[in-house]
Amino acid sequence: MCAPDSVCGDTCRKAEKSFHRAIELNPNLSSSYANFALSGLFVLGRNEEALRQLRIAEKIDPLSPDVQSRLAVVLSSTSRYDEASKHCVKMSVEDSLRGRCLARVLSAKGNTDEAIRILRDDLNPDPESWGVLGYMQAQAQFGHCEEADRLLAAASQPNEQALIFVGLRDKDRTLLALDRMAVLGPQRVGMYLNYPEFAFLRGDPRVKALRKKVGLPE
Repeated sequence: MCAPDSVCGDTCRKAEKSFHRAIELNPNLSSSYANFALSGLFVLGRNEEALRQLRIAEKIDPLSPDVQSRLAVVLSSTSRYDEASKHCVKMSVEDSLRGRCLARVLSAKGNTDEAIRILRDDLNPDPESWGVLGYMQAQAQFGHCEEADRLLAAASQPNEQALIFVGLRDKDRTLLALDRMAVLGPQRVGMYLNYPEFAFLRGDPRVKALRKKVGLPE
């Protein structure tokens, strides 16, 4: 997944080799392509390559909710929101992450109030979902600031806090929260930096330092 002189060096090359080996051993297993796409290529910001892997996974298993949700995530990170929403809709109505998928796409397109309504109706009780809700409420501002502050006060996980700080457009505290996520390893940090919500951080020299700290290529 990295060039020879990349910061992550041997670790990235070994990881990519392992993904390719898994695909070689069972080329008809959609999860191998999907895992390579999101846990490998997407983490490193190689979105178009990730999409190619996910397209293969979708051909193998078009009904897989994991493949559909991952397609939505990667497409959103390339600003292809209309296409991303189609994949959210393809997820099972019983999937607890379907609402979050739709809400994030709507929020990215500027329909924040509708996104908040959907997320509240189908909120998955995990830190990222609460963080996404806090992000949207902070973005909406009018009528939702107090709710965002309440969620922030209750947030105990750095990924949850990072999303809410992004919604508040607070670069300093967002980066501090991401730095606290570093103990989880480069995968989680790389994914968050590639999320469309975090686009406003791009170009900040502190992001370069953070990527180097966790072992991600610049």
